Amino acid sequence: MSDMQWSEPPLPHDGGPPTIKNHTVTYHDGLLYCFGGYDGSINHMTLMVYSLKQQCWSKVYGNGRRSSLGSGESVDIITDSDILPNTPSFLSPSSSSSTFHHDYEVTGTPPPGRNGHTATLATRQITGGGRSTCIFIIGGWLGAGPLAASDMHILDITSVNSHDSTNHIDDANGNSDKTNERKRCNAAHWIPINPLHLQGPSPGPCNMHSADFIPTRQEIYVFRGGNGREYLNDLHAFNVDTFTWRVVESRGKVPLRRANHSSAFLVEREELFIFGGWNGTERLNDIHILDTVTSTWSQPHVGGVLPHPRAGMTLTAVRDRLYLFGGSGTSSKCFQDLHVLNRKDMSWLDLVHSSKSTDGSSSSQTSESLARKTNDKYKNTNAVKSDRQLKNSYLMEWDQSPDSSQQYHRATNNGASANPNETEPTPTLHVTGKSPGRRAGHTATAVHDRHIYIFGGSCGQDYLNDFFRLDTDPAHPPTTETHPTSLQLLGGRLRYYCNRGGGEEGDDNDDTFADVCFIVEGKKVYGHRMVLSLVSDYYRAMFSKKRRGGGFKESGGGGGILEIEVPNCSYEAFLMMMEYIYSGEEPKINIPLLTVELDNGDFDTSCCIKSSDEGSKVIETVVDLLQLADQYFLDHLKQICERRLQSTVNTDTVECLLQVAQKSNAVQLESVCQHFIRNRVEFSLHNKHNHDE
Repeated sequence: MSDMQWSEPPLPHDGGPPTIKNHTVTYHDGLLYCFGGYDGSINHMTLMVYSLKQQCWSKVYGNGRRSSLGSGESVDIITDSDILPNTPSFLSPSSSSSTFHHDYEVTGTPPPGRNGHTATLATRQITGGGRSTCIFIIGGWLGAGPLAASDMHILDITSVNSHDSTNHIDDANGNSDKTNERKRCNAAHWIPINPLHLQGPSPGPCNMHSADFIPTRQEIYVFRGGNGREYLNDLHAFNVDTFTWRVVESRGKVPLRRANHSSAFLVEREELFIFGGWNGTERLNDIHILDTVTSTWSQPHVGGVLPHPRAGMTLTAVRDRLYLFGGSGTSSKCFQDLHVLNRKDMSWLDLVHSSKSTDGSSSSQTSESLARKTNDKYKNTNAVKSDRQLKNSYLMEWDQSPDSSQQYHRATNNGASANPNETEPTPTLHVTGKSPGRRAGHTATAVHDRHIYIFGGSCGQDYLNDFFRLDTDPAHPPTTETHPTSLQLLGGRLRYYCNRGGGEEGDDNDDTFADVCFIVEGKKVYGHRMVLSLVSDYYRAMFSKKRRGGGFKESGGGGGILEIEVPNCSYEAFLMMMEYIYSGEEPKINIPLLTVELDNGDFDTSCCIKSSDEGSKVIETVVDLLQLADQYFLDHLKQICERRLQSTVNTDTVECLLQVAQKSNAVQLESVCQHFIRNRVEFSLHNKHNHDE
């Protein structure tokens, strides 16, 4: 993968999702499930679904039935007329908006509105040996009380988009009830969790934490974050089959206490990554890795250009790379930069961002130059206070002091050689398309282990609901033919084979496949029967007879090269013809002429050869070339010679050239000579004038 591309999926023009931050977006089976978030005024408890196939947001509404919770009590399901508190009008089932094309049904009691929670996709075993696909909602900030939430909710999405419209539901409390059987396709179900049915020590209140599913262990690893009063770094694991919490015992250096960090899990390596965050004093840009097999923490050295310290960013695993985007830095300034960590060599890759300006011109910047620009900008920017998402929401109160301890720098290997040539170059990725704007508190969801969908977030007081997609492995553009064609190769290379070869001792032109040799005025001119036959019908007829007599004879005692004597022809003219055959270029013939101004103000070069001796020699060569062109059926070359000889027609040459033209079937030259003879008197006056001068 050496290229990436940003794009914007279609969004509805008549409404759309709310502008929110600190929400969650989880992908499964062609759908993105968005839950919760904060819009600057309230916490949302809305469940929204985006279909990648239909490229639209869809309604989610209750069916008005009652659901057993497994503890003996039952609750009313939210009905179509009272879908969810704080639900925007575009999600109402009675809305006539064309924004949505498919309805999705949800049963059960939705969690209270919140932000800063996690939503983790996992599969769990149910009664009867089957498996269900669920989204586990953990913690978050509810907007009241001194502490964050400590509850858990499950959204069972097994039957959504399922071809089997009947799916037996085993609720999270271990109860099986036929009344919980769903008969409708595209139906999801909220399953409340009774804390009494959970086993093991629960993590307690948590907000701005991280949660990642470890498939080989059937556990969700929760890196605590904060609880509303303090920053934490304890690690807990929740078994989705047994509903058991445990404290993860680990070795190695544990990450510092922090919240609003980001995490990602590389399935193939079974490694959990923790990046950055806010520890109450400063933002961080460190990386920690937990080997979930050995339960060992490590903090590896990372090469390349390090991202600025930040919080509220996203870290997304795709194949063997981690994609970091956005976040909030010093003075609450949001980022819009993209960084890619290559796990194989543990380095941040160099990115070249190509974009187009408003005037249509294109430009590109490297990740290093962007980092330096951003750093300089922050140094010269006054501190700006950020908004508080809710009362007592300490996690979103960014520090206002400059982060002087962790500035931009390029990582170098500890103890590395001073010789820069020993450092391996960092691979470069090219990024095209319009990228998302500055933001933090957004989501970045991996789809099909290739695409990353960016949604929402905020930058200062601006809350967002825009949508972007990063293709980490875009299809190559249509293949173009940039190499020369066979005909172009022939045209470009053939000229170098003219009069080359023969293999004579001391000859530097050996092994060029010559198979014919012309003897002209005692000199050898080498050629190739196939080339000559392709251009000249005369040669094609000659060589097709494969005669060995009548001027044909083997040279060198049967060496395979035919020798052909060419009588009554100058060597210079014959060589010009051969060069024309092999190159297609007009022969370089310079006839020295004088330019004479006529009485009417025109200029004429006719009959004005500068030197009779010099001019006659050139004319003789051109005449020989004309006769050769006629003899070997090279009509284009013959016309070139006619044009060149036309300027030499005068009183002294006209008779001779007329005979040459008639003998050589040079129609155009003959016409010029006939015209000169008909107007001989006028041309004679011009010649006399030229002589007087």
